[in-house]
Amino acid sequence: MRIALRVDGSDRIGTGHVVRCLTLADRLAEAGHACHFVMRDHLGAPTGLIETRGFPLTLLPRVDGSDTGGLAHSHWLGTSQDRDAMDMLAALKEPVDWLVVDHYALDQQWHRALRPSARHILVIDDIADRIHDCDLLLDQNLQGAAGRYDGLVPPACHVMLGPQYALLKPRFASLRDDHTATEGDGAILLYFGGIDAEGATLTALEAVAGAELGHRPIDVVVGDRNPHRAAVADWCAAHSNARFHGGGSDMAALMANAALAVGAAGATAWERCCLGLPTILVTLAENQKPGAAALAREGAAIWLGDFPEVSAETLAAALRTLDAAPHLADVIGRRAAALVDGRGTDRVVRAMDREPIVLRRAGPDDCDAVWTWRNDERTRRHSLDPAPVPLDDHRRWFSSSLANTDRALLIGESAGEPVGVLRYDRVADSATISVYLVPGREGRGEGARLIRAGSDWLVRNWPDVRAIDAEILEANQASSRAFAAAGFITHLSLYRRSLP
Repeated sequence: MRIALRVDGSDRIGTGHVVRCLTLADRLAEAGHACHFVMRDHLGAPTGLIETRGFPLTLLPRVDGSDTGGLAHSHWLGTSQDRDAMDMLAALKEPVDWLVVDHYALDQQWHRALRPSARHILVIDDIADRIHDCDLLLDQNLQGAAGRYDGLVPPACHVMLGPQYALLKPRFASLRDDHTATEGDGAILLYFGGIDAEGATLTALEAVAGAELGHRPIDVVVGDRNPHRAAVADWCAAHSNARFHGGGSDMAALMANAALAVGAAGATAWERCCLGLPTILVTLAENQKPGAAALAREGAAIWLGDFPEVSAETLAAALRTLDAAPHLADVIGRRAAALVDGRGTDRVVRAMDREPIVLRRAGPDDCDAVWTWRNDERTRRHSLDPAPVPLDDHRRWFSSSLANTDRALLIGESAGEPVGVLRYDRVADSATISVYLVPGREGRGEGARLIRAGSDWLVRNWPDVRAIDAEILEANQASSRAFAAAGFITHLSLYRRSLP
């Protein structure tokens, strides 16, 4: 597949969005896909992060920051969405299979302008504050409730919510499998993102000194664009227990060797969780607050509040508390590790790698193919009526089904190939579903996808239907799992899904 990634970084935005897109691109490239980054030439744009990984990069022209639009983060774009969309279309040159968009200043207006050049769109978001026109949406944050994006994405959009989808490098999952939590007087890791414009790292160093933790090693990671880089380096040079690390450091190894971390509540939070690293959080931006609050509620981190309101004295007190109470640090680390297994990137890539299932109404030309699929032994053994159906009987049934306005007979297709058959029979405000896969399509997870596609079809085409019922043979565990994965729950002797 050809994949374009539209993401920005700068002294104002930071580097977190670029870093997580690079993680996704690395994994896509390993799977054989071609990735191309497009970034606006903002002041401090982290172009080197992309170029050193070998990905093609197109820089959109630098802009003056005017005509930015009405979204909360429009100033991040520096121009209008229409202008950015035109620049993006020029950068693409030819259509792509996937367009990945990680930008708080872009919404459905921009997405729709790019639709002619993108077969599918994946939006990476954290704040759920605008409407998207996308096929996949990823919000890897803990605060994502099930209905967080209701009304903000199309009905057919597949929403991936929660840290099980966190975009982490494979190294974190590998280290997690072999990792034993560092205890006792292990290192303290300090990292506040690639920029840290306000100098939170210096405050944290002051706190470590005030907590009198000179017996513990301190690993300090500072991004190359950090304006306080020289001052942090000088502090580390003056303290024998401090080790200075620049951009590009092996964060996974540093986290695995640490016993405690102090840092911001950005994307790095999920890396620390994956390795069960107890963390004291300080938020540096408004969009970090919900995630920090959610981690604190789960007992998976200690959140002290916003910088610069968090003083060195407050940080020192928290450090002394965890230093004196290793059992508390252990509980925090275990709860953090339970949230993230490090395999979220693979889950996202698998979702992108699947062609969507498209539904169409069956027509007269489908009659004999549907009969062949329905009479296959693999289909009949899980049917409520397993007896073979004579062709003439089937043709009469098929013709009457197409004429029945309270019956929908649908064919699911993916990449032009038939996947399965859905039938809905409507009575008042509910519908009963019958479903089977084309023989040979079993074992690919397509049953749940077909059922989800059918539910979306009903929302769009039969809006008065409020619930779907399914009757499944007790021995048919594969169907039971598929319906459960598609959002159905047991209801009396049936599986039922309520519709919005």
